Amino acid sequence: MARTSFIAARVSDDVIKSLDEVAVKRNITRPDLIRELLANCHSFYTFIEMEKARQQTDRITLNGNLSEWIMNHMPEDMTPEWVHFLGEVMHHVADKLVEQGKGKPE
Repeated sequence: MARTSFIAARVSDDVIKSLDEVAVKRNITRPDLIRELLANCHSFYTFIEMEKARQQTDRITLNGNLSEWIMNHMPEDMTPEWVHFLGEVMHHVADKLVEQGKGKPE
């Protein structure tokens, strides 16, 4: 079993409300959602940085919703099955990065 660490952070009630809304929509627990977000933070941060550069701003706009933005920018022939598959691939890559020590902050 992989070694785990405990992370504690104080967040506003608005952040908790948002986390809970997303967790309910995804039918997962708040801790599972947080683990998923942390596991994918490197990829998401890279995406955000690229968007900041593309939009030439510190406050990027993703058409109001990241899922909506992705659906508007993915190939037209993408099926839900392919999107699920790509999500699983990204999880696998994130797990490998963590195993290799590349998922750790510098």
